[in-house]
Formats: sequence, structure tokens, C-alpha cells
Amino acid sequence: MKRHDSLAPVSRQHHSGLLTARLLQADAPAYKGMPTTPAGKRDYAVNFLEEHLRPHFRLEEETVFILARQVSEELRKQADQLEAEHRQLEQLILTLPEASEIILPEKLHETGKLLEQHIRTEERIFFELLQQEVPEEKLQVLQQQVRQHLH
Repeated sequence: MKRHDSLAPVSRQHHSGLLTARLLQADAPAYKGMPTTPAGKRDYAVNFLEEHLRPHFRLEEETVFILARQVSEELRKQADQLEAEHRQLEQLILTLPEASEIILPEKLHETGKLLEQHIRTEERIFFELLQQEVPEEKLQVLQQQVRQHLH
């Protein structure tokens, strides 16, 4: 899927999110240099939230979602749902350290599945609709906002 230049940097950030999502799932293969134990995956997820997900969520919420809500009712609904999933993912990850050894693998799997589903929805549905419905001049403004946010 070809991304408009305004969405390309946001989309590129999704790669590490998908890798993390797979890592957390129960049937994940071993990835070179990545944790393999539930405790290691938990610690990785908590660090990933702070280092990558929260800044990424902020970028989307302060640029892409604001624009989407101005374009159509459908995009507003999608942005609202995706933002609600951001909060849900944060909560799931923040509660991982409290999970007992017995339920930790299940909680990791749940978090990984939601993260993967969330990213795929953004990429396959939300970004596609956004690119179709938003006029080019507004996408150019978005591109500047994304750049400013990243620097």
C-alpha cells in the first residue's frame, strides 16, 4: 500500500510495533536479540511503551486524528476508536508487571493480538480512507505537522 508522504513516517513506525506485537503472542518464533521468556517480554513491552508507543500515539493523536475528525463522520468514528485502543493498549501494558507468572503469558498474548489488530486497522482501513477523502492541500499541511512533531 503506497502511503502519501504525510503518512509515510507514521506508517514506518508501525514496523517496530508489528514486530513487538508478534513477539508478545504465544505462538511467536524466537527473534534474534529479542527476549524469549515471559518476564523478558513483559519488560520489553513496558520499555517499548515508554520509548516508542507513547510518542507514536501522541504523534497520531496530535496530527492525523485531528485532521481525520475534520473530514468525515466515518473518519471521526475511526479516529475515536483508534484513540480508545491507544488507551487500552497503554493500560494492558502498564498492568503487565502486576500479572502473576501464571497469567503473564496470556496477558502478553492479549496485548500482542490487540497491538497487531490495531496497527493493521490503521494501515489497511484508516490510512487508506484518509488518503482517499482528504484533499491534497490538507495532506500537505499534515505532512508539515508530522515533520514538526518528529523533530
